[in-house]
Amino acid sequence: MVTKAENERLTRVEGDAPMGRMIRENYWVPFALSSHLVAGEAPIPVRLLGEDYVAFRGENGAIGLFDEHCPHRRASLTLARVEGNGMRCIYHGWKIDVAGCVVDVPTQAVRAEQFATGVQVVHFPVREVGGLAWVWLGGSDAPAFPELPFAGAVEDNSWLSVSVAPCNWLQGVEGTIDSAHAGTLHQTWLQEAARRQDNSHIGLALAGPPSYETESAPYGLQAVALRPTVDGRTYARVTQFFMPLVCVVPFGRARPQEGSMFAFAPVDDQNHLLFYGYFSDEPQGLPVDMGVVNPEYRPDPGDFTGVRGDRHNLWGQDRTLMRAGHFTGFGRTLLEEDIVVQTSMGGTLDRSKEFLSSSDVAVAHARRILLDALTTAEAGGMPPGSARTPRVVRMPNALEFVYDEGVDWREMVAQLQAV
Repeated sequence: MVTKAENERLTRVEGDAPMGRMIRENYWVPFALSSHLVAGEAPIPVRLLGEDYVAFRGENGAIGLFDEHCPHRRASLTLARVEGNGMRCIYHGWKIDVAGCVVDVPTQAVRAEQFATGVQVVHFPVREVGGLAWVWLGGSDAPAFPELPFAGAVEDNSWLSVSVAPCNWLQGVEGTIDSAHAGTLHQTWLQEAARRQDNSHIGLALAGPPSYETESAPYGLQAVALRPTVDGRTYARVTQFFMPLVCVVPFGRARPQEGSMFAFAPVDDQNHLLFYGYFSDEPQGLPVDMGVVNPEYRPDPGDFTGVRGDRHNLWGQDRTLMRAGHFTGFGRTLLEEDIVVQTSMGGTLDRSKEFLSSSDVAVAHARRILLDALTTAEAGGMPPGSARTPRVVRMPNALEFVYDEGVDWREMVAQLQAV
């Protein structure tokens, strides 16, 4: 069981909180879909770890991410004009280029160019990988970006979304690591997917709780959910957790070069962004519905699930839909079910009040890894998956497979990862 003090250490990211410091100093953080940053269009507000930033794409294709406020009189640069490769503040006309340099100061009458070079703009390195824009908040000298399974060749065949989740970031991460909820919470979606034959493994015994085996890894955690099949074999579902902000899970068709990705951006202590998508090495490998259950639902490109409301309106739950046979009453998207349940736990879940069961092994293991990582970071060491390690960190893909009695699932994982 997690104590209240441990829960504070795990969840708080604002200000000088240990978790926030560890994330800033060791990990690249996703902040936007690359497709949402368009050259010439308005800057976008970005909030990460309780701090406010602004991002825009210059005419040269580069992305700049700065402190939201103009270094002159602190007006918000979300109001700025985008001009070529820079942003011009509408208050006094100062212009900052995409590299974070002040290039025009109309209010400075004497030696303006020299004055401009002395103005410090708080800006951060940005990389575009896997269809996402990531920022390094640990200083101007950015380390190498890790190798992720949804980057590279499969990136061209990916589909991505972003959703606003009004709850603490760790609730989102733990929901992804927890495979046991799928057969219950998502059962209506699974039944429909099986009917359409989108998924070769949907018919396996997903309704019952899995047994779990977990292993620590240089990047975080490998969690294996094991379920018996109707023919006496075992279905293994391997989730990879690249701590603290990225997970990949199997998509359901037992293909080693595709999967579902989840990347989390802690906005502050009470909110986070979820970047979710599918990736495949085949152009036709992605599902048609992309997680949209109700064909009449048109997702907001800036908030895919569009979860609104609170406990007083049951977060928009449709009880009529439930009476018609839908298990949860949230019939728009698969993610809606996840985010509503996570939000219903409260802004920040009090884990000291939980009663964990045998199927919560992976969640408990992930918490322990995160707590140990905080201790390591506070002692001056590098936590698992730190981008500051000398060698580029590699995250293997998620896997799923069926194996016979007497076979070690670890051998199967090694064989499939070698493909």
